[in-house]
Amino acid sequence: MSLTEKQELWAFRHCLSHYAFRTKSGMTTCMDCGHQWGETKEKTCHCPNCGTKLEIRNTLQRKYKEKSYYSILTIQDGLQVQRVFLLTAHYRKGKEADYYSMEVVRYWIDDNGKTEVTALRRTLGYYLDSFVFDNHIELRNDNNIYRRIADCRVYPYYSATTKLRRNGLKGSLSEIEPTKLIEALLKDSRVETIFKAGRKTDLNYFLQHSMYFDLYWSTYKIVMRNNYQISDISLWVDYIRLLEMCGKDIHNAHYVCPLDLKAEHDRYQERARIIQEREEREEQRKKAKENEERFRELKGKFFGLSFTDGLIVVSVLESVDDYYEEGNALHHCVGQCEYYLKPQSLVFSARIDNKRVETIELSLETFKVLQSRGLCNKATEYHDRIIRLVQKNVRQIRKRMTA
Repeated sequence: MSLTEKQELWAFRHCLSHYAFRTKSGMTTCMDCGHQWGETKEKTCHCPNCGTKLEIRNTLQRKYKEKSYYSILTIQDGLQVQRVFLLTAHYRKGKEADYYSMEVVRYWIDDNGKTEVTALRRTLGYYLDSFVFDNHIELRNDNNIYRRIADCRVYPYYSATTKLRRNGLKGSLSEIEPTKLIEALLKDSRVETIFKAGRKTDLNYFLQHSMYFDLYWSTYKIVMRNNYQISDISLWVDYIRLLEMCGKDIHNAHYVCPLDLKAEHDRYQERARIIQEREEREEQRKKAKENEERFRELKGKFFGLSFTDGLIVVSVLESVDDYYEEGNALHHCVGQCEYYLKPQSLVFSARIDNKRVETIELSLETFKVLQSRGLCNKATEYHDRIIRLVQKNVRQIRKRMTA
């Protein structure tokens, strides 16, 4: 079960960022191979020596270090094994990059989906890679840290057990958490059906939102029977919820397979708003007051949480009214669909100069951004920057959970 040079080279090429450092004189250095040349492009270029696509950084910095996790899937003693490695690369200007891998976690999964973990011992602390590296890989109790570490890119050429191959495990995993996918393929025939159909983005969403998987499976089967391709699965699920609120048949292909998903979503969002305003205004007001107490119980520990990168300010929504105001301002359904009562997610508002830009939903289980929506559910020019800002400050959120 030794790691091959080909596997490690793949990880270096695909799991780390690749930079060209350029000085004011225009002299540019490939930090992968050390080659130097004059470069006039602004953002990206290709090294004329090694051919690597590089992101250009204008800096006098001469060295840096980068880390990333990756994994390979293999078979041992009839068990499916996910081996997770910590890749560390040292870069020095004018020198070829030096990189090495250290195995930190192994997930062992039998044909019934039962999972065991062997791993290095961890030290106390918030950092994911706080391992005792001179320790041995031994049987450990599974936990969220190991799960999060194992949610990493997988080497594309892998081995799978006979049962997993029969259940469809082949090709790209398409950003799906490997261990969660393997366990689900062995236990849930619905997962096998979707994976074999090639709907991997949809499957990834349902594995992260098991409640919607159970609620809307019969509806989703209609989608597959009609060979309807969902352009945005999270938007589609919100759309189905809105159809239910408007009393529509969610087992009718006419409704669940719209020609223009976004337009239909927005139309039924407006209908839902009108219905609520016309028939349930007083009841909603009373319910909102009741929900305010429940909301404060769920989210009160996060009140006052805010962070910025100097331009964008991201803050937790702190009342039910905030959710409705956010939804009305950006024309999405964060209020109508009662996101404020979801116990395993946290909603933020991203603003620039106190003007709403996007609304962000973060999972309190995986600490990943589930969705970030701007005006009319569109992504803004700040979309990626907002997501990076939220992920960069996950540690603050974790502290609030344990406070």
